[in-house]
Amino acid sequence: MSLKIGGSRRIYKWKKSSLVPEQYIFNGNASKVFYEKLDSLHDKYVYHLLLSGVAPKGTDLEAVKMTKNLDASEKYCRRVVGGLVNIKPEIIAKFVEDGIARLECIFTKIDDKEQINYIYMIQNVMDWPQLGNFSCQVWYLGETCMSQIKEHWDE
Repeated sequence: MSLKIGGSRRIYKWKKSSLVPEQYIFNGNASKVFYEKLDSLHDKYVYHLLLSGVAPKGTDLEAVKMTKNLDASEKYCRRVVGGLVNIKPEIIAKFVEDGIARLECIFTKIDDKEQINYIYMIQNVMDWPQLGNFSCQVWYLGETCMSQIKEHWDE
């Protein structure tokens, strides 16, 4: 695994290996850059919100009580969550302040060889809407390529 120091915009960037997803970690000094990148990512690549819920921090994805997009079937949502739990993500982008992850975006390509062959992003916002909880959202990014997501965070 190689480590690259990225100045004030990005603390660390790990090169993808067979064991670790590529990670982009922004420190507290880079909050403006992180949130601008997150906003533009939503504008460019996110099609729609698939699932959202709130739970105590540390709750597994499968245990978070979610509200689903009205246009999605429950079966489809279960398959997506199963894929997110069982497939290693390729990219993780985090905003860290005072040594604590405040927001993380986890990008995973799910291809079940049947109905799903898309990228999804889990977006977790810590201590929201109140301390001790987190907001968990699953966003559908469609046929976006992981290389586009990597280029976006590299810009």
